[in-house]
Amino acid sequence: MKKPYFIYEITARCNNNCLYCYNVWKEEHNYDQRELSFDKTKELFDKLFDDISPSGITIAGGEPLLHPNIFDVVLLLSKKTRVGIATNGLLLDEEKISKLIENGVIYFEISLPTLNPGTYKHLCGSEQLEIVRKAVLLIKNGGSKLTISFVATKLNLEDISDVIDLSFAFLADTVAINRFVPGGRGLDYLSELSISDKELLQVLVIADKKSKEYKMPINITIPIESCIINHKEYPNLNFGSCVCGKEKWVIDPFGNLRTCEQNPQVIGNLLSSNFSELSQSESVKSFQENNFSISCEKCGRFENCGGGCRFVRSHKT
Repeated sequence: MKKPYFIYEITARCNNNCLYCYNVWKEEHNYDQRELSFDKTKELFDKLFDDISPSGITIAGGEPLLHPNIFDVVLLLSKKTRVGIATNGLLLDEEKISKLIENGVIYFEISLPTLNPGTYKHLCGSEQLEIVRKAVLLIKNGGSKLTISFVATKLNLEDISDVIDLSFAFLADTVAINRFVPGGRGLDYLSELSISDKELLQVLVIADKKSKEYKMPINITIPIESCIINHKEYPNLNFGSCVCGKEKWVIDPFGNLRTCEQNPQVIGNLLSSNFSELSQSESVKSFQENNFSISCEKCGRFENCGGGCRFVRSHKT
């Protein structure tokens, strides 16, 4: 079995207000949004690393750069494992990027759903798109790995080509394409944001063509069932199966463990319980089985998709 990988949602605070935001505290009004002190954060991860050996940690949020101890936390974690950071890029400047890299960040993931200022303002609630573009260049000038993350919604489908073009021109290492999955604040904008399978196909056709043209890896990061989309028709794209609750886990700002970013169910708190025990709980086992059905047993494509996104399958049922 592979070593577990963690998304650490270090803060619930954010300086954007994206319509498609999946964060569970945008949906669960009673969700505990407290943040750990640096001492408690150190205690949690000392305990975690004594229990297991993570393959890596991506620090996310909210917006992780709003956390007052972000540089210290990066330094703490980078002494133990590979560390990346997922950010909207609005708070990044040359000094902060250099400090993050100096403290151990080896890759950045920047959210860039469009290059159209009007669409960006509507989708993200910000007029500072140019700052994000500049951050992309600064990261590559700093020598770090960079992934551009694109969320496909009904409002920005036509922008995928431009975003991939810019990613190539600005020397990004990969592009990650996420289809919109209802959750968090996105539940309030279903009709405005949701895309059909046909519209998803349009995105994949463009992405496959661009990946071949630029020889740039493009990852489809929300798993899609092969019975819905035939992966073999898009040979230049990297499709994956759902590893949430198996290889990938989420730690929220207060140290709670969850199976994925979009699943609000708390398994337990890592300050009071060991990961090795929590990961074997009945709720986890139930989640792990959500993307497998009787029809999957007979499907010759199951090995390609693994049943798709576990959260989507459990949400449907």
